[in-house]
Amino acid sequence: MFPLTHIYAIDRLVPVVGPLHLLGALFPDAVLTSGLPWERTHRSGAALYAFLSERYPAGLSFAIGVISHGSAPPGLDYYGDERYGPFEHGYAFEEARPYAVRAAEICGLPEEMGWWKAHNFVEMALEWLLACQEPDLGSRVRQTLEHPAGLEELVPHLETFFGRGRIGLGESLPAMLPFLALEPIAPETLAERYQRQVRLKHGVEAIHTEQAAALIEEIAASIQPRCWDFLEDVLGRIGEMLRLEGWTAL
Repeated sequence: MFPLTHIYAIDRLVPVVGPLHLLGALFPDAVLTSGLPWERTHRSGAALYAFLSERYPAGLSFAIGVISHGSAPPGLDYYGDERYGPFEHGYAFEEARPYAVRAAEICGLPEEMGWWKAHNFVEMALEWLLACQEPDLGSRVRQTLEHPAGLEELVPHLETFFGRGRIGLGESLPAMLPFLALEPIAPETLAERYQRQVRLKHGVEAIHTEQAAALIEEIAASIQPRCWDFLEDVLGRIGEMLRLEGWTAL
């Protein structure tokens, strides 16, 4: 649930970004609040596009946002988490290798979970770097989730496609807000919001937030300029995929 990177990405991928593009780019990570399976929201973008093409073409912008975020077809999470270049997994996991043990200790989790948690710290470091570069990203995410234009009409179609989770899909997006560091965005606020995610997912009452903030800051210094090269490369790949597949809003 690190939304700024996905908003940054859809801004770069779509010539004219509308509210449903933004909501779709955020939607896959609403699994934390909706209770839908991760695989369903991250691997169904192409099927959702085909479904909405027939049932509700006005919602195609949402499907494009979902595709840009997801893992299959390959969106940002594919390259960040699953596979990038010669690496064993995605870019964020590769950058996270040196920090796995520390991340597990900070989160109070078993060492075997450290690499997974450390890749979240890489993602948080990138969120902070993007916020420093484009300070309005956080307010745009908040505005999008607090006033989800076009979502009410789209929700019945989404619930037909995905099914209904713990809460209605229209409610699941605004319900993300307490877990997101948006305004201000700093290592300290990212660490505090991450603590809420770890508490919900793993039942850990408190992580070491000061150490978490320090690690985010350390990683942010370490991953430059590689992180910018990564974003340029994968956004080019995703944009070309969207073009070749004809995935555009009508």
